Amino acid sequence: MNWNAIYEAPEAPDAAVLSAFVSNPLWDALTAWLEETYGCRPVMAHSRCAMGPGWNVKYRAGGAALCTLYPTAGAFTCLVVVGGRLAAECETLISTLSPYTRSVWADSPPTSSGTRWLSLEVGSPEVLEDVKVLLSWKKAPRHSNRNSR
Repeated sequence: MNWNAIYEAPEAPDAAVLSAFVSNPLWDALTAWLEETYGCRPVMAHSRCAMGPGWNVKYRAGGAALCTLYPTAGAFTCLVVVGGRLAAECETLISTLSPYTRSVWADSPPTSSGTRWLSLEVGSPEVLEDVKVLLSWKKAPRHSNRNSR
């Protein structure tokens, strides 16, 4: 059955119900990693967006969005948004990731601000590791190129 039909707004599912619905060890591995690495808690959000209508799970750290997870029966998609100023820096990193993730990057043209929206179907341990690398890179401290006075 469709996730959107099982849990309509305003009744949000809890984490255990969501994990049972997805029934994929990669889901549990990613959510545990996000919570342990960034100390963040999942935020259930109901959406009518075309990408994944119904309940999705958002993760934020330090006031900034990390990713959004879109559950389906037996699988899930992770949306990672790479902001315009970071997208150019990300090109080198992308070249080290799996062929699947590189193809998603290539098929995700930048917006007018240069932002890339990467919708990754996490269907293998390799893609799970790609997501972790992208999120770790995204949250890494950046140093200004400005000269110190």
